Amino acid sequence: MKRWPRDWLLALATLLLVLAALLPPVTMERRVFSHMLVFDITQSMNVADQSIDGASLTRLAWGKRMALQALAELPCGSRLGLSVFASRRTLMVLAPVEICANYDELEQAINKVDSRMAWNQASVIARGLYTAIEAAAELPQPPSLLFISDGHSAPPVDEENMPEFSLPPAPVRGVVMGVGSLMPQPIPRSDSSGRFIGWWEADQVVQRSRSEDAPDSQEHLSSLHERHLQALARVTGLTYARIDSAAAFRRASQDPALAQTLRVPTDVRWMPALVATLLLTMFFLPRRADVSFDRVQTSA
Repeated sequence: MKRWPRDWLLALATLLLVLAALLPPVTMERRVFSHMLVFDITQSMNVADQSIDGASLTRLAWGKRMALQALAELPCGSRLGLSVFASRRTLMVLAPVEICANYDELEQAINKVDSRMAWNQASVIARGLYTAIEAAAELPQPPSLLFISDGHSAPPVDEENMPEFSLPPAPVRGVVMGVGSLMPQPIPRSDSSGRFIGWWEADQVVQRSRSEDAPDSQEHLSSLHERHLQALARVTGLTYARIDSAAAFRRASQDPALAQTLRVPTDVRWMPALVATLLLTMFFLPRRADVSFDRVQTSA
């Protein structure tokens, strides 16, 4: 009779482990995120003015690295889609899917985003953002946008002459994410296969109209056009964030204002597994009375 409480601990722990193995997901209300990740894949995003651990990275590679780190930190039940921007429009590559069930596929899709996917050398950022908002608004439960760009438009566009924005029928929230150095850098040129063939020169790109009191235009160089991206964020009702670190990307992508309360399947198997672990720990710990009895026997 002395050991029956410990035997019950073992039996109950076994029952809880079986329950943890068989318990299906439980539908619960959770605060999750639903994002449409949009990458600017135009040629200025190939400027290598970013770095991690001393290794140089292009703006596009930097944005992808930050997105992958943020993906790993989003709660299960969150959804992520993928789009790319070039020329004058954004095209959806992948509709939003649940991240935990599709993590490997999402990771591979993000890794495969490349500037060779661009279908034109133009880069009208305003049109790209507007079409991204329109596409998101047409989806069921419109996702928030994470629009990653350096803001470099080609041909150049002044804030005063931006295309007009028409509000979509469904509201869309999101963040315009600025990447790149504030120091102008040469823009690499590539052929159709993505092979580097030189740098864009001043006479090869459209320059801004000159005036007597204005400095020479340098559209063949590229930096983070923060004012342009900030203006676009204001026009569209989105927010703006400069993404210069993983922490900055995390704050922007997990902004509570972008969270949604949804009923999602939630894995709760860890609960009975945790209780079973505690019971097994209690079962295998030596009882104080037993230890004292063993000491008496040894003394005798």
